[in-house]
Amino acid sequence: MSARKVVPMKKRFRPNIALFIFLMILVYVIVLGWNYFTKEHVSIYEVNTTEISDDSPIYGFILRQEEVVYTEQEGYINYYNAEGTRVGVGDVVYTVDQNGEINNMLKQIQSEGTASGSISSMREAIASFQNSFSMAAYSRVSDFKFSLRNVIFEQSRGQLYSDLNKAIKASGRGQNFSRVTAAKSGIISYSVDGYEMTTQEDITAELMDKYGIETRRQVQSSDRVKAGSPAYKLVTGNDWSLIVRLDDAYYNQLKELDSVRVTIEKDDISFNAAISLFDRDGIHFARLTTSRFMERYLNDRFLELEFHLKSAEGLKIPNSSILTKDFYEIPPSFITTRGGEKGVVRQSVNEAGNTVTEFAAIDNILTVGDFCYVNTSALRGNDVLLDEQLQGTHVVNSTKPLKGVYCVNQGFCQFCPIDVLYQNKEYTIVADNTQGGLSAYDHIVVDPSRLQDDDFIE
Repeated sequence: MSARKVVPMKKRFRPNIALFIFLMILVYVIVLGWNYFTKEHVSIYEVNTTEISDDSPIYGFILRQEEVVYTEQEGYINYYNAEGTRVGVGDVVYTVDQNGEINNMLKQIQSEGTASGSISSMREAIASFQNSFSMAAYSRVSDFKFSLRNVIFEQSRGQLYSDLNKAIKASGRGQNFSRVTAAKSGIISYSVDGYEMTTQEDITAELMDKYGIETRRQVQSSDRVKAGSPAYKLVTGNDWSLIVRLDDAYYNQLKELDSVRVTIEKDDISFNAAISLFDRDGIHFARLTTSRFMERYLNDRFLELEFHLKSAEGLKIPNSSILTKDFYEIPPSFITTRGGEKGVVRQSVNEAGNTVTEFAAIDNILTVGDFCYVNTSALRGNDVLLDEQLQGTHVVNSTKPLKGVYCVNQGFCQFCPIDVLYQNKEYTIVADNTQGGLSAYDHIVVDPSRLQDDDFIE
């Protein structure tokens, strides 16, 4: 019996559906990834309403009509007017006694006369000090002490001197007591800083650099003072000025102005000030003059301020989104409507040499100011347009560059004109009422350099 020969059978190929689907998905993912990493992406920015302010705070030096009054006698000085109040000619400003008896009598009178109104005012002064106190300005604690003393003056100044006279007569003392009256009328202050006689001619760059150096000192003291010591300061005019040093940018913005809005950083108070410019040693200065709030800054010599010239409020867009396109400039009377479409009536000459008219529809007509603007691709140069009502003609040959952005709310690039209000290195503020322009929450292209009108955004 012969052995049988075994012939192996070839296995029939049976496709694996699962493997096929996996390979298809893998290829699809690879293609998507390749397209993602090789395709240039279009970044979109959402327009929002905001304010940009690039003003750098600057320091101003205060000039006033002021003079220091010196005591002619040695002794203990006692005051009868609150700081910041106005005194008239002949009003008693202070008294001098030789042994301190008057000082002790005044303390007794003031302690007996302290009312609930005075306590309330003290609480306000304490709260104000707590809110503004900083360890970096610890020296202002002494100013706080004088503020509390000033509260007492404010509550009792109307009758303090008369009460003192009654007490002196009742005690039979006061032989070494003398009073000093005001020779001029003005606002009284009890601090000096050595700049009271400074004028505009004394302004230098070195002086302006001393804004951080504290030179003010209080003249009120419980110690015995010598003759010739400062007794008080009197501001005799309501007008006061701030002298500021200007860079070229501020100088160019201010040189055509008669007044400017000023905001004091210390307490966020704003006011209009008359402006005059002058130069000193090649440096630009401005003198800002007003008659408001003089008493508020009575004891300040330097104030930090802003002009708000480098600021604007409107729609904020990145500078990179702005592009410039040329448009044909057309008077509005040559724009007409037919069949619900806007366009122009154009004259032309046919092959027979006859003049004919045709209506040319234009998709996007911009109105900026007193003119309409159409894309240069919508018309031909030297086209003759017809005003059907006035029978006038206009030759299309004048173009004007317009600034704008590509708005993509509809999924494709649509040119929107912009009216620039202010621009810094990164962003631009544009008006929100430009006809055919932007509105809040519109979406625009961040970099339109590679795009054209009507390009779709994927």
